[in-house]
Amino acid sequence: MMGNKGVVRFGPAGLPIPPFEGGTVEAVKFVKEEGLDAMEIEFVRGVHMSAETARKVRVEAEKYDMRLSAHCPYWINCAAKEAAKIKATVRNLMETARIAQVLGVKVIVFHPSYYMGRAPEATMELTRKTLKEVEEKMKSEGIHDVWLGAETAGRVSQLGGLEETLELARSMEKVRPVIDFAHLHARKKGWVKGKEQYAEIFEKMEKALGRKAVEEFHSHFSEIQWNEGGERNHLALGEAEKPSPPFRPLAEVIAENGYSGTIICETPMLDRDAVKMKRIFEEVRRKA
Repeated sequence: MMGNKGVVRFGPAGLPIPPFEGGTVEAVKFVKEEGLDAMEIEFVRGVHMSAETARKVRVEAEKYDMRLSAHCPYWINCAAKEAAKIKATVRNLMETARIAQVLGVKVIVFHPSYYMGRAPEATMELTRKTLKEVEEKMKSEGIHDVWLGAETAGRVSQLGGLEETLELARSMEKVRPVIDFAHLHARKKGWVKGKEQYAEIFEKMEKALGRKAVEEFHSHFSEIQWNEGGERNHLALGEAEKPSPPFRPLAEVIAENGYSGTIICETPMLDRDAVKMKRIFEEVRRKA
């Protein structure tokens, strides 16, 4: 995934909200006309896109300089206790990787695993074992340009704290971190207060994975509600009385440090809030 220093792309997780009508092919142009330049294709309920449609989407994305990513099905658990569920996990990751290659997608986002009463170290070992199998399958099928994007998790029952996600990426050949800022905020019960916490996230990324990790980062953002278990639900920008987590300090940390990458909006307002985030970032960058 190539990036330019200080350039951040913004886009929605999935199709734009109404008044948009159409499918993924039509969405690329629509999102571009809104001033956005990224879009995450949602396969969260299964990969239901033909190769023919994927090729059409790729043509549109290249035409409009749209950076595409994809989200794998929700029912992935690389540390499942049942062999059938591990098999299904491998199948879902591979189905997403295959269509991603046709789409020209460079990163497919997935939720790695659940502790299920086990120690984090044991869960990590099982997760690596499953992902190693996926890496080998990708290699055997010639899928070389697709990264497995391990997303930081919003619930305390999931493997996916920042340090765990970075360790997973550091120890695997084809895994890279996807930083969901809202999830980290909810997992630690309102942890992100401002620039200090955002700076810590990027500093840990760079220390674990090198400068390239913060110059080509892939991330999700929304405001969020949480409880003792972590994530409850995502909120639109400004929906809560106080932004939680706040977006502007994140924009400031990125702009001041020359980081570059992609921010996918996961609020209920999707493309509309992505436009808001891009405007805030451009305002901050002008002042940086």
